[in-house]
Amino acid sequence: MHKKRIVVTGIGPMASVGVGKDLFWKGILDKNINISLEKTCIDSELWDEFYLHKINNFSINDFGIDKERLNDIKEWKDGGSVLELDYLIALVKLALDDSKLNYNASNNDIGLVLAHENLGIMQFAYQISDLAYEGLIDKKRSDLSKRDFFDEFYRKFLKIGYDIQTFPDLFHIARVFNIRNYSLFINNACASGLYALEAASNVINSGQAKAMVIAVSDCPEIYKYIWFKSLGIYSVDGICRPFCKNSNGLVFGDGGVGMVVEDLEHARERGAEIYAEYLGGGFDLEGWKITVPQLGSDSYQKAMQKAFAQSNVNKDEIDLLCPHGVGSQVIDYYEAKAITDIFGKNPQKPLMTTFKPYVGHNLGGSALLETAILLLSLKNNVIPPTLNYDEPDPKFNISLVKEKKEVELKTVMKACCAFAGFNAAAIFRKID
Repeated sequence: MHKKRIVVTGIGPMASVGVGKDLFWKGILDKNINISLEKTCIDSELWDEFYLHKINNFSINDFGIDKERLNDIKEWKDGGSVLELDYLIALVKLALDDSKLNYNASNNDIGLVLAHENLGIMQFAYQISDLAYEGLIDKKRSDLSKRDFFDEFYRKFLKIGYDIQTFPDLFHIARVFNIRNYSLFINNACASGLYALEAASNVINSGQAKAMVIAVSDCPEIYKYIWFKSLGIYSVDGICRPFCKNSNGLVFGDGGVGMVVEDLEHARERGAEIYAEYLGGGFDLEGWKITVPQLGSDSYQKAMQKAFAQSNVNKDEIDLLCPHGVGSQVIDYYEAKAITDIFGKNPQKPLMTTFKPYVGHNLGGSALLETAILLLSLKNNVIPPTLNYDEPDPKFNISLVKEKKEVELKTVMKACCAFAGFNAAAIFRKID
């Protein structure tokens, strides 16, 4: 079967720097980061606080979504709403609008891939904590048997427990946009977006759909912060410093990105704007530990080499590389070693920059959100500098862009070393 050429025709980002492609890119260039101290209180008592790249004043009603479909979702959610689901709906809308694809027809030939690390789990955790607390402190119910307690307790959260499965949200979003073709939900930790992109590409190549919309997001909350803090990889001062001597961890960022990919022929037939061609990706599962990479492993290198093989691109052709760049000493060392194994120590090419200091670590949405910045850099021939790169650590043997560069770009690469060893890389090229 002839392999189709897959191109990106729609980008719909949403992060602390701005909502929508134009405001988002302007926010990047203006270094308009929005970091706030997120406080979580229980009955007015401070539980904990953490720095977060935060989107302010988000409302799903601002995106022109069909109100009847939104009301249907609200009814299913028993009158409530889930911010993470609203984010994904908004991101799909932004991407589809940017691509100018017509999705109103019932046979629009569009497929859907969603990616998220813990969709709905935070709301579930809050609700189950409330239920457990109320049940455990009720002194008048001391005669309640354990069996009766379990029965009553589970009946109360049966619906919300059912709803943390990912297929209901896949259904809701597909229904909002009349998507009836191939659909998929993916969770490969921080690399989810690149896995979603590869999956969408494969669906188009299989003939299941002519275009695919991908949406990835996260809005990190207190439970995730507490876990990352316990691992010692969260920045105490709210500053992400990738590959630096004084790096002390990552900082979360909420938001995500929607992206439309389609067959090049299909895109040209409808006169679509094309950001780049997706040449191919490489993926490798290290399979060592959930939380830390295996120092000395060559899994990340294999992912990059597979990307070169799949895309038929030589490493010397890469003009710009965007690494994961979390700002953790161990993870940055692991990543720098992989980069220098591939490109050599202190390489002059490719140029390198990383974007987490702008938008924070968006967890399951991070790889594709940063890919969106990379593609906007490619389109505009502008490389945003790495922020907070004040004390580069020479032991990493790499140098990142420190000042904005205007340079002709043709071929770019996004790489990601995710939790659980989901290593990934993707290569894109500007269409002539």
